[in-house]
Amino acid sequence: MRWTIAGPAGVVAALTGLAPFALAGQASAQDGASGHGHRTHVVRPGHSIQAAVDRARPGDTIRLLRGTYYGSVLVKKRLTIRGAGDKTVLRPGRTDHCAAAQAPGTGICVIGRPGHPVKGVTIKCLTVKKFKKNGIFGNFTDRLTVEHVLAADNGEYGISEFNSTRGRFAHDWAVRNGDEAGFYVGDIANAHGTVVTANHATGNAIGLLVRHARNVKAWDNELVGNCTGVALVDDSQKGGQGNTKIWKNNISKNNRQCAPHEEVPALGGTGVLFFGGDHNVVQKNVVKDNRGKLPYSGGIVLFPGTPPLNRPARDNLVQFNVVRGNAPFDLVDNSGSKTNRFRHNHCRTSNPAGLC
Repeated sequence: MRWTIAGPAGVVAALTGLAPFALAGQASAQDGASGHGHRTHVVRPGHSIQAAVDRARPGDTIRLLRGTYYGSVLVKKRLTIRGAGDKTVLRPGRTDHCAAAQAPGTGICVIGRPGHPVKGVTIKCLTVKKFKKNGIFGNFTDRLTVEHVLAADNGEYGISEFNSTRGRFAHDWAVRNGDEAGFYVGDIANAHGTVVTANHATGNAIGLLVRHARNVKAWDNELVGNCTGVALVDDSQKGGQGNTKIWKNNISKNNRQCAPHEEVPALGGTGVLFFGGDHNVVQKNVVKDNRGKLPYSGGIVLFPGTPPLNRPARDNLVQFNVVRGNAPFDLVDNSGSKTNRFRHNHCRTSNPAGLC
């Protein structure tokens, strides 16, 4: 699989003063039948989550008690995996079940296939940490829901979906996930309104990365203390990136420094970064104190997409944002297009002048 934007491995600690991670709605059902003939399978620490998943029928619930579980979990049918809160922890173990689905080094992988997505999987109320690549990874899914999950100290992505539609990431924490992004939506011509809301991302290379995807919605997220808060990326694949709405997020103090990675330049000190993309809306966000000295540093920054096509960022709308204290500028339009609109933003500096 080809990655596009990245940062260094071994991301350092998150911002001090981070609010404690808390999870809601703990399960209380026991083994046995529930409504509509579905069953709840209780798994205790020391026992195999994968065995329960394999045994379950579509629509069943896998209930994890408090404690630490080891080894990755592969899901290929409609299930709910529900922990007991942040004391339910999944960590690497001897068996990597996701490797069989070409997603090695992943905590929980939900894997369908082209034309046959896995539908209706829910993962909630648990912690997944220290996997070599990904915390939670979906590929060819529909309506994948991840709620009240802490993804921490994973090597590439915290919580991600590829080639997927109608996902929902809500009330999650992505902390210190190294090379890629805390939250990722990508590689889909139409995500059909995948939602990223009320999440926290800190200590990652990128807080939220939307790459080669359209029709994504992100609001009420705290994206603070990453190398880049939000990145919208056209990586030259057919269809580009666009039609994504980013609003009412706090995108501040993303001042970590990420070294160059593959074809991606160094990143750091950027609030919202466009690498290409079209018909995106960025509005009513607080974008403050993102400060750096790199070509892409600043508050809200528009550049062309990545090689080989380097398509301009065009027809994007940036409006009603509070963009203050960013360096070298609050707003930057180096998009390669004159079709982007900047309206009613509360800012002080821009390049070129006159965008505020």
